[in-house]
Amino acid sequence: MSTAALEQTNITRKPGAFEKRIHEIDFLRGFLILLVIMDHLFWCLKAYNLNWYLASGGNITSSFWDGIQYKETFEGGNSFFYWMYAIFNYYWVSLARDVVRYIALFGFCFLSGISSAFSRNNWVRAGQMIGVFAVILVGSNLLDASGILNQVTRIDFNVIGVLAFSTLFYCFVQNRSWKGMLAATLGLVLFWWYLLPWMAESPLGKGYAPALWVGTEIYADWMPLFPYIIFFFAGAIFSYFFYAPTKKSLISHRGNWERPFCFAGRHSLIIYLGHQFVLTPLFLLITLCLGY
Repeated sequence: MSTAALEQTNITRKPGAFEKRIHEIDFLRGFLILLVIMDHLFWCLKAYNLNWYLASGGNITSSFWDGIQYKETFEGGNSFFYWMYAIFNYYWVSLARDVVRYIALFGFCFLSGISSAFSRNNWVRAGQMIGVFAVILVGSNLLDASGILNQVTRIDFNVIGVLAFSTLFYCFVQNRSWKGMLAATLGLVLFWWYLLPWMAESPLGKGYAPALWVGTEIYADWMPLFPYIIFFFAGAIFSYFFYAPTKKSLISHRGNWERPFCFAGRHSLIIYLGHQFVLTPLFLLITLCLGY
């Protein structure tokens, strides 16, 4: 193809989602979903390598709490599985994992609050996300009850539930001024800081309420509504001042190297739901190939 033809193609090519959307939001969301996948992958490497180590004849000879974390002593078994478990278990109980987790969770909530200002219909969006969360809730509980995977899979409330109900509550104030949204945010802060601890410790609050506080057990992927909904509303207020007037990117320059991150950011919900359907069968297949 001649140079003139290439130039003509570039001129007539219609702008895609990368050109039309606010790319810094997609980029950050894409970066965060990659952190989530990394975190879940490291958990699989920790948990399955421990299972493989024990299946290879290894034993945990002692386990005790040192005030910070459980200390375990091992003997026998396949040393490769042991060291793989030790490496990824070290990450799992380290400060690095806490940093990654909270950056991802608070970041997703804040960016979702920003994005809510661009949604054509937040009521529909909230309904769709609540529907997705309901499928996760019912499906994970049925899978956990079946015991097929021999591990905790029950999800009573997680990041999808937080974003779904945050969007729903935002719908009631979305048409108000920034002062109204700020008042709603301050109300959520006061509720979280003063009323929620009292409710959790009251006679009526001793039951398991996964959306508000943890109950007798922490199930898989648990994440409460508070304080994360506050960061969702903070993102909505940020959007009101910095994006609502023009609905354009704050950073005008965009490089082609951003495209993979922005693609992941545009499809973060699908990637979040789908990556577990890749990781779990993959590790189960490895387990089967190892004969364990």
